[in-house]
Amino acid sequence: MSKLVKKNNSKSKKTIHENTVLFVVISGFVLVAIALVGMFNLGLVGRVLTGLVTVFFGSFPWTIYLMLLGFGGYLIATRQPMEFSLKQIWILLALLVAYLLTLELLDEQTTLKGFEVIRNFFVHFIDIFNRSFSARGGFFGALLYALSSVLFDRTGTIVIVILLLLSCFTILYGRVVYDWILGQQKSPKPKPVKKSPIREKVKKAERKPYSRDDLEEFEFKPVDMAEAVKQTQKSTKPIFIDVNDEKQAQNKEQDPINTPVVSMSQNESQDDAKHFMDYQLPSLSILDGYQKSNHSTSNQRAAELKGQRLIEILDQFQISAELIATHIGPAVTKFELRPDPGVKVQRISSLQDNLMMELAVKDLRIEAPIPGKNAVGIEIPNVEMTPVRLSELLLNMDSSLQTKPLLFPLGKDLLGNNIYAELDKMPHLLIAGSTGSGKSVAINSMISSLLLRTRPDEVKLVLIDPKKVEFVVFEDVPHLYAPVISEPVKAAAALNGIVSIMETRYDDFAKVGARNISGYNQIVDSKNDPVLKRMPWIIVIIDELADLMSVAGKEVEGHIRRITQLARAAGIHLVVATQRPSVDVITGIIKTNIPSRIAFAVSSATDSRTILDQSGAEMLLGYGDMLYLPVGQSAPVRIQGVFVSDQEVARVADTVKAIAKPRYHDVFMNLDGVEGNAGFVAATEDPLYDEVRAYVIQAQKASTSLLQRRFGIGYNRAARMVDVLEANGIIGPQQGSRPRDVYITNDDLEQEDELFMD
Repeated sequence: MSKLVKKNNSKSKKTIHENTVLFVVISGFVLVAIALVGMFNLGLVGRVLTGLVTVFFGSFPWTIYLMLLGFGGYLIATRQPMEFSLKQIWILLALLVAYLLTLELLDEQTTLKGFEVIRNFFVHFIDIFNRSFSARGGFFGALLYALSSVLFDRTGTIVIVILLLLSCFTILYGRVVYDWILGQQKSPKPKPVKKSPIREKVKKAERKPYSRDDLEEFEFKPVDMAEAVKQTQKSTKPIFIDVNDEKQAQNKEQDPINTPVVSMSQNESQDDAKHFMDYQLPSLSILDGYQKSNHSTSNQRAAELKGQRLIEILDQFQISAELIATHIGPAVTKFELRPDPGVKVQRISSLQDNLMMELAVKDLRIEAPIPGKNAVGIEIPNVEMTPVRLSELLLNMDSSLQTKPLLFPLGKDLLGNNIYAELDKMPHLLIAGSTGSGKSVAINSMISSLLLRTRPDEVKLVLIDPKKVEFVVFEDVPHLYAPVISEPVKAAAALNGIVSIMETRYDDFAKVGARNISGYNQIVDSKNDPVLKRMPWIIVIIDELADLMSVAGKEVEGHIRRITQLARAAGIHLVVATQRPSVDVITGIIKTNIPSRIAFAVSSATDSRTILDQSGAEMLLGYGDMLYLPVGQSAPVRIQGVFVSDQEVARVADTVKAIAKPRYHDVFMNLDGVEGNAGFVAATEDPLYDEVRAYVIQAQKASTSLLQRRFGIGYNRAARMVDVLEANGIIGPQQGSRPRDVYITNDDLEQEDELFMD
């Protein structure tokens, strides 16, 4: 009986959906037909229709016909009802009112006001219908002008029209204009110094001025998930939600602004919040739209057939079972079977290869039994795969989750539920999977979510990219705590710097009596002590652990062990990813200290057991299909991961770069990974060099201690900066206790700029 009820409900829902689509398409054709008949005055119906439109909407009925044509074409193309947000409704009404009033104002000879305008309209009603008398703005235009002419006179009506148009422009493009104005107010970067006669003041000859190399542009390989998206678009008529209708519109393509970088000293009490006081979170409109429904007709039909076939195949092997539920996910359909009493679930598990052959599927996963249920789960791929978009999970996030800064979307489970993860509860995460399985896309979606949802003074990122191409797009984003690290030896030194920050934070906790970062920040907020400053969370992301382990395995493993064991209370969380899940990369020490894990598709059950301590990942589909095993849970959850394109990631990164500039911690600006290494950022490439050079020329003095105090940097960095200023001929050599000479004055600098412009 229950089966019959479920089947009838599904059929009724399907019938309602089909009837709705049919009604929408018919309505679209009716609107198009009305527009064409009236536009070309086809017969008596066309002339009457044009006369009525002229009577109500004025002398230019073509405007109304074009609007109807657009609405009808939209209904036919999308096959979904038109839904308008409050912003769109206001824009349409404002434009319509401005249009009708403008038609009334075009007749400059009329002196009619108030009720006289309406009386004049009805006097010439027949002539207006026959189009032998000017209708101006029609009945609605006359009504509006009669009211406005009494209240505001003709001049005031013109002002109202202008204000209505300005309000529409402000709603549509106000954010873009505001960002452009802010961009114009930013001071330009100091220009590189060209050769000039001023260099004759320098005693040492042939010294080249400092110049920064231009940044290279990197091209990214497309993610394999795009192929699945193309297949879906070819086979279905998806319903798309435009993100711009739910959030304020924002310019999707912004040129990245190369802004100078400010450094933070070893002491974390620098006023980071003051630096990012004016920071505004970017709009979610920069993300792509998403599909509203993932239950395509093909997937539903295939699920019904395969469900019946499953029961038949099991019956052939003398296994009696009942199909109790079917769940169609974005990429996988899960069948829940309840075996009859006395049937061993191991018998069903042993039939995996037979089921794959009989069902003609390339992958099949059996969950025997489903945790918490007296049923066995059988998962097979969908006929059509639906990508899970980042915009969908961020826009549909529950209000209770909005205030959690370390929360990020993972994807959707097989029931279609949105799945989110919190780094502070993990507290560290291991991501592993073969090449092309979706690992890099998952990391990009995590970083993009943090950039969109958090302020730079709330969350800091330390990105380690041994492959040198994965995190290039995130260079100079304001959330960075250090420049993107690409050398394994320097990565080990950076991890050592994280350990030192962790120890410093615990010392600060002890001084105020706090146990963790949340307690410390609460104490800071309650005391209002200018000396105490809030601490940001720090997220360290390593894109490829295998490269680090091959170069500095013992050192990296030791730092990871200390961070994972002690850093949770200090607000430091580690995300480690690798595409080689072998025991020499994911060692026992690393697995023990990183309890939360995500496994993407791997080549063998051995690799799956290395990641999750159990098999199953070898049966995943790829394209973001993952098994998520959070801390404290015995069985993993199958999730279709979030898909974010390279273009979306670039838009997010460019948007936040245009809002603010990063503030690097000084410990990451002086990474001496090996003996004799000049440091992580060479002084001739230091992003602070231009600002230091301008300050020295203006102040006409230079010393290591002066730069330390003025810019809040460490001794080593300040000393290297002084050496480079001397090498570039800006200042003279050390003369005992006497201050250094500054060879260039402000006038000389202006002369150099003029020569450079010439």
